[in-house]
Amino acid sequence: MKYLSSNNLAHGKLGGHDQHFNMVLSARGNAGDQENGHKKADLDSGEARLQALGYKQELRREFGLLSSTCSSLAFMAFSSGITCLFGVAYSNGGPFSALWGWVIVAIMNIFVALSMAEVVSAFPVAGGPYFWCLELLRNEPRYIVIGWCTGWLNVVGQFAATAANALLLSNHLATMWILGNGHAFTAVETLLVYAIVLVLVACVATFSTRGMQCFALAAGWFLVSSGVLIAVMLPIVAPTHRSASFVFATFETEDVGRAGVPNAAYLFLLGLLMAQGTFIGFETPAQFAEETKRADATVPRAIVISVVVNAFIGFAYLLAILFCIQRDDDLVDGEAQGYIVAQVFYDCFQARFGSGAGALVLMGIPMITTFNSTVLSLATNARMLWSFARDGGVPLHRVWCRLSACTGTPVNAVWAMAALAFLLGLPMLYSLTIFQAVASISSVGLYTSYAVPIILRMLRGRDFEVGPFRLGAWQLPVNLAAVTWVAISTVSFIMPTSYPVALESFNWTPVTLGAALLAVLVGWFMPRYGAAVWYHGKTHTLIDDTARGAGPNGGGPKQQGVHTGAHTRARLTLYDLLEDTLAKEATLMTGVARTRLPVVTCPPAAKLPLASYGTAPTHWAAKCGTGSWYCKN
Repeated sequence: MKYLSSNNLAHGKLGGHDQHFNMVLSARGNAGDQENGHKKADLDSGEARLQALGYKQELRREFGLLSSTCSSLAFMAFSSGITCLFGVAYSNGGPFSALWGWVIVAIMNIFVALSMAEVVSAFPVAGGPYFWCLELLRNEPRYIVIGWCTGWLNVVGQFAATAANALLLSNHLATMWILGNGHAFTAVETLLVYAIVLVLVACVATFSTRGMQCFALAAGWFLVSSGVLIAVMLPIVAPTHRSASFVFATFETEDVGRAGVPNAAYLFLLGLLMAQGTFIGFETPAQFAEETKRADATVPRAIVISVVVNAFIGFAYLLAILFCIQRDDDLVDGEAQGYIVAQVFYDCFQARFGSGAGALVLMGIPMITTFNSTVLSLATNARMLWSFARDGGVPLHRVWCRLSACTGTPVNAVWAMAALAFLLGLPMLYSLTIFQAVASISSVGLYTSYAVPIILRMLRGRDFEVGPFRLGAWQLPVNLAAVTWVAISTVSFIMPTSYPVALESFNWTPVTLGAALLAVLVGWFMPRYGAAVWYHGKTHTLIDDTARGAGPNGGGPKQQGVHTGAHTRARLTLYDLLEDTLAKEATLMTGVARTRLPVVTCPPAAKLPLASYGTAPTHWAAKCGTGSWYCKN
């Protein structure tokens, strides 16, 4: 078997040390065309970049600019986030925190979106921040732990977002039920609604790529049109309106002394959760990159456009709610039992028509947008898990990276994430504090995973080959602004919400986030079975996708993984290690030697001294120059 040594890779002997990314792209495109029998002109630019990065096209490309933008918009869903989380901002500073917090968060998230857009333009592959880290680190063995941690932060943040969205929808339905007949859901009833919501969401999220593209398009258009409708109709229905000074300048600081909050700035930071929670999800086009036409140009534009549209229409929606507040005394203690936006809708219709029935119809709009947001959240989460599993980064990766023969999408990954979201939601049903912690984890986990590749982009800028979307001279200040904002928002989400700190009001976000990070690190450094042994970063599937771990670790200056060829050698995985442990025990008991490790030819130039793994015999494994474990033949 012909072998390309890691030394050749490191010194750029595959086509030149300083070869430009576009030249590699062209070469890969030609190779793919010859293999598939198509003309070069027929090769999609996103698919060409995917091939240049070492992966074959497995998903259908159906998304365009409009549907990709709509997928991000429908995930963020300003009407859902503002409606469900408005009380967080209003109770921490009043109208000032709600309105100006939205403006600040929107502006800063545009910087984050621009930074992400430039990176995804170069690496339009499902997996988003996880994959970007591996490419920016050139898949070097000593650094892939960063990609591993980033991937798990993103996965945890995403299924926390799915769980939070599903519970928000359950609570929204419970509020509508209260306004309709006065009955309040019990904890068991809420759990049942939560489970039904997740099942329905998962069924939709298993659609084919074409079906998901149509769903995203419809969800995006419904979000925008319904948001504009409410922003126009609610002020017409409301018999009275608040003054501009109330909406733009009223900053309520009573809680500074009463709740023990140190100062007004601290209170304002606590109120940012509404806006920051609403802007979760604009990485969605990146996770759908392998299903998007001309993804290298389409995805970055979709990310930026969706954030800008979400900011402007969300601002109008927020203004309408603030101007239409009828009474302050019943916002928390009224018929909606603390659901402030629902109470505003109810008061407007009650004051105008003598009945709050119209509020139920209006509340149906954010109910639908919240459902759509949960669907896009779960579908995005599944793409991330699928990409991570494709590289062998999760247990049972062979199951989660499998595509459905019926839909051509990662159906197994969808149901896995739905199940995790259900388990994560169980304690939230009995404690508002735990729910807030989970909501914060989704923000902190996702935004931290966004920040890591942005930081790597700044540190390794000289070796970065930009795609069609580029920031040029603005790259460094935009990246700095993005990272600064992630740091500030992360701190605001882990701060105590009241002083002195008590168990009832304790912010569990840093504890739960720390536990998640600890679990990830233990999973990496665990002796014998840790990911440091069986996970080797990106795995090429372009030439032979039947071989597990088909590519060696791509390394060397300016390689960024694009020159790493795909091979038919198999890599030692966690599954193989577990099987060999059982095989060893069977050998000791029966005296019959068995092994499940693949037998391959390790080229002499790349061989290192034979080494054993743990207590296994030395004939079981040898270590090649690429750093991977193989059987001695």
